[in-house]
Order: sequence, then structure tokens, then C-alpha cells
Amino acid sequence: MKITSGLNKQIFLAMAVVGLFPLLVMAFQNHYFARQAIENGEKEHLAFSLRSRLLWLRTWVSHTRQDFYHLALDDSARQGQSDEAMFLAAAQRLFKGHIAYRSISLYRPDWSLLARYPQGFKEELKNPAGAFGRRLQAAGAMFVTGEEYQNAARDFILPVGQVLLTRQGEVGAFLVAEINLGRSLGRILSDTTDLHEGGSYILASDQGRILYQSPAGNLAAPPPECGDQVDSQMLAAPPWQVGKMRNCAGEEVSFVVAPIPELQWLLINQFSAGSALKQFEQYILYGLLTAFFTLIILFVLAQKLSRRLAAPLDELTRVARQISSGRQNERLPPLKEEYVQEVGVAFNAMMDALEKQQQAMVQSTTLSTVGKMSSSLVHEMRNPLSSIKINLQALARKLKDDENYSEMATISLVQVGRLERMFEDLLQYSKPMEIRKKQITFAELLAEVLVTLEAEAAKEQITLVVEDRLQDFLFQADEEHSCRALVNLVANAIQWSASGGTVTITGRRPSGLDGVAMIRVSDKGPGLRPEQMERVFQPFFTTRELGTGLGLANVKKVMDYQGGSVLAENNPDGGASFSLIFKD
Repeated sequence: MKITSGLNKQIFLAMAVVGLFPLLVMAFQNHYFARQAIENGEKEHLAFSLRSRLLWLRTWVSHTRQDFYHLALDDSARQGQSDEAMFLAAAQRLFKGHIAYRSISLYRPDWSLLARYPQGFKEELKNPAGAFGRRLQAAGAMFVTGEEYQNAARDFILPVGQVLLTRQGEVGAFLVAEINLGRSLGRILSDTTDLHEGGSYILASDQGRILYQSPAGNLAAPPPECGDQVDSQMLAAPPWQVGKMRNCAGEEVSFVVAPIPELQWLLINQFSAGSALKQFEQYILYGLLTAFFTLIILFVLAQKLSRRLAAPLDELTRVARQISSGRQNERLPPLKEEYVQEVGVAFNAMMDALEKQQQAMVQSTTLSTVGKMSSSLVHEMRNPLSSIKINLQALARKLKDDENYSEMATISLVQVGRLERMFEDLLQYSKPMEIRKKQITFAELLAEVLVTLEAEAAKEQITLVVEDRLQDFLFQADEEHSCRALVNLVANAIQWSASGGTVTITGRRPSGLDGVAMIRVSDKGPGLRPEQMERVFQPFFTTRELGTGLGLANVKKVMDYQGGSVLAENNPDGGASFSLIFKD
């Protein structure tokens, strides 16, 4: 594993340490807490599975009681039948409705047998006339359960009884049913798929006698030496708390006990703790293998990532050194990594911006120098130019009758006027500007503009259209300089418009911009070509034969000094528009 760059080495070591430390911490945590986490999870699992089985058992008890209650209170079959016939019909209905009953017997009040289902039942039947019978007589019409007992087939039988009353409300018969608990509850307790291997459910009396145990692995039935009683530790355990013990076979088991007070039963679920811990041992092996391969992958990735991270920085260093050596046009090439592409774009944009700022600074310095020199020249040339103009005017009057020389004098006077305008624009552009802002309305700013240009517009047969959408809206502007800039724009629009055309001056507020006013001057002239659009506000750029190229430059200067801006664009229906934007 070769590390050739100092930067690569530092990044590699940092990534390796940062990646290795949490890996070691995670390995320690997994080893230290895994067993406890597995045991806690199994405890929750035990309690959850027991609750579901207990709910089914209580539902079973409730449905059994309801069946007997309905038989005792059913009057639908009493019309036209004797009480004895009605009792026999009730016993038949109950036996046909449930396959879990071993037998159903109907006794007279003196406990002589009236009928038994199934007919011809020959198996051993415990006499109910003893304690169970006395409880049944004392309960009146209530549902009563007896003491469980085992028959010859070692099935646990639960006797249940109900008193049937005659029409006069007297005891007419005793209905006694024998429920085979294994057959009836097997559907509820035999399914141990929600427990681990070796898990089982145990139904026991409150004295600890096992009434039913689901078959499941090595806990299918207690060993012979364990008998048919649950361990005393289970009986003494608090309800709904997970306990742990070693059973009579020496196995460590986890269990939960839940009481069923309706029948004085206990429902217990248990599973071998070793089955869960076997998984823990496997997890340790898998964890060690995973940690080993993860460590290898970590070092390989750290090496590759360190090279990828260092490469753009090395390239940036190289380009920076080239630029420092004087190669100002050197730029970062497109970088492959997405996460540094923006850095490369930003670096190149920064260098481009610095280059433009340097050019702008040079241009600004040049213009400043030219401006100072131009200001001096203008002051020095105004007096000779005025003298020349006066002399030319005199010559023009003297030679007005001479067609050839009169035309030459007129042309000279036009050129002198152009020079005067150029000197004036140059003087305005070169000298510093003092801004005095105040609150003003569109109408107040436009009034002087219209006075100044109405005569020129009428001469060129141009109609000035005003759209005042600002009304009384006040905005900040220097009235004198802003009026001069607006006059310049309207004069340009008049000059570029054909005779009979219109120039529209609109004042409005741009949508979504508070405190901003926009004054737009639109004409129907030829508009601006793309190459003109880029240079229209540059000094000395003009497309008119007699233009100075400083008018729009002065407009931009006025708006820049005020913190505003000026925009140029073409109208969709022809012509050009210039907009002054005033900001607070």
C-alpha cells in the first residue's frame, strides 16, 4: 500500500483513524451488550406471546359461558312442549354445536339420569352429585365449573354445569357437560411457532397440577421424575414477570406466568434459554469475520479516497503557482469529482472577475486621466472656439449672397456646434458629480423635460405620450441630474423616430419591488442590434453621424451615482426602450 504524497498520507491516516475508532467501539458494544439485548428481546417476546394466548383462553371461557346462558334463558322452544322435552332439546343442541364436549348429561333434580349424549356412552364418568352438585344447586341458574380430573386415557376433563328452570321458575334439571381440555384447548395452545425451538405452553391449576402442555421439542413433556406438577419456582413467581430457572432436567429455561381467575388456572409459557444463546455464539463469529473484512475494505477505501481528495487540491496548487509566475490566463481544467466542480468553477470565476476588475481599474484610471486632461483642454479650447464661431457667423452674414461660400460657412458653423456639444458632454462626463437626493414625483421630474423638448418634438412632428402610473408615489432622486438624463433619453428617442411617430414616457412601479420607481422611454425607431446592445453605454460609442458618444454614457453615470441603474432593450413591436430605475 504505497502512499506517495504528504497530503495523501495525512488524509489516509485521518480517514483510517476516524473509520477504525467507531469500528472498535461498535465491536466492543456488540460483544458486551449483545447477550443482554437478546435476553431482553426474548423476555418481551415471551410476554407478548403469553398475552395473545391468554386473550384466546378468556375468549374461550366467555363463549362457553354464553352457550350455557343462552340455553338457560331460551324461551323459543317452550310453546307446546313439556319442560322435560325442552330440556332434552337444549342438551341436544349443545352437544351438536361443539365437538370438544366428551359427554353431555341431563339430570333430574334428584340427580337421576334423564338423558346422556352421545347415546350409549360407556366410558367412566365421575358422579357430579357430590361437591360439584352442591355448588350447582347453590348457584341457582348460574354457570358452574367443577374440579378437573383425568380419565382412563389420561385426558384432563373439566366438568361444567348449568341449572335449567321450569316455566314456574323452579329447578327442572341439571345440565352437566364434560370438556376434554386437550381436545378443546389444543387448537389454542398447541401452536408454538411464536416461541423459539424448545418452547411450550403449560396450562395448570392454581395448585400447580399440569392440565395441558403443548408439544414442542425437548420440553414436550416433563421427565418422569418431574411428575405432573409445575415447578414450585413457577408457582411462586410474580405474574407477568419473566423468570429464569433450571427445570428438573437441568435445563435453563425462561418463563412467564399469567393467572386466569375465571377458572383458577395458570397459563405459563417457557423456552430454553440456550437456544437463544446459540445464536449469540454464531453472531460473535459472524461479527469477527465482518469486522476483519470491514477493516480491509476501510483501508482500501481510505487509500483511494485520500488520492481522490488530494488530486483537486494538487491541481489547484499547480494552477495557483502558474498564475503567480505571470501566466494570468491559466485556469483550472474541468475536474472529474462532482464535489469539487463548484470549487473549480468558483476559482475560475474569481480569476475572470479579478481580470475584469483589473481591466476596469485600468480603464477607470485611464478615463480619469483622460477626464482630467479633457477638462483642462475643454476650458482652454472654449474661448478660441467661441471666437471661431463668432467669426464664422460674421462671414456667413457677409457671404450670404454667395451661394458657394455661404454653404461652406453654414457647414463650418454646424461642425463648430458639434464641437461645442462634444466639449459640453465631455466636460459633464469628466468632472465629479455631487448628488443631492430628495423626494420627488414623476410629474415633477417630467415637467421640465416636456418644457425643454416640446419645441424640438413639434419641429420633428413627434408626439410625446405620457403614461403616469406612479401618480403621487414619491421616490428618491437628484432632480437636476435626473432631469438632464431623462432629457437625453427623450431627445435620442425623438431623433431616432420617424416623422409623425410617437415617443412614450411611462412612469410605473415594478411588480414585487417596494420603494422602486421606473421611468421608461420608448420609441418606434430601428431599435438596437445585438452588438450595439453590449456597447450602447460605453463612452464615445455612437451610431449617429453627428453624435458624440457621451450622451448615454452620461446617463449611466448619473444613475450609477444615485445608486440606480439604466437598462436598454428592444420593444417586441419595434423600436427601442431605455429605462431609468430609481431605488431607495
